[in-house]
Amino acid sequence: MRDKLRLSLSEIAKQDVTQNEREAIIELMMMIMYSDKNLKLAEDEAIKEYATSIKWESPLSLEFYFGKVTPKIRTALSNDEKMHVFLKDINTRIESEAVKAQVLLVCNDLAMADAEFSAEEKDLLKNISQVFQVNS
Repeated sequence: MRDKLRLSLSEIAKQDVTQNEREAIIELMMMIMYSDKNLKLAEDEAIKEYATSIKWESPLSLEFYFGKVTPKIRTALSNDEKMHVFLKDINTRIESEAVKAQVLLVCNDLAMADAEFSAEEKDLLKNISQVFQVNS
């Protein structure tokens, strides 16, 4: 599964996206990681692998950015309404339908990277797919 994830991460890293889209992609990946309330090293490593393979054009360091968005992600996961608002924001920040489809694939592979595909991860992927209006 790690090879499949590594391949999908390399594909999304090649996409010509804006800094705003890069941030949205990272936030969505982090949301997948936190969704089952069981942080796994494989998921964290995958997010960091993606983050180090992209052009980061923010005045904030990646580490500071991770710290800044983690509470926002945890809040979004606290109830369905907040999650829906968060996902709609991500949806507007990722402009390309092709990138949205690729991000959904990355999130799916990320959810399975730890060899455990939880009900929370499945539900979140379903919600992402509905908001993005793409099929997983």
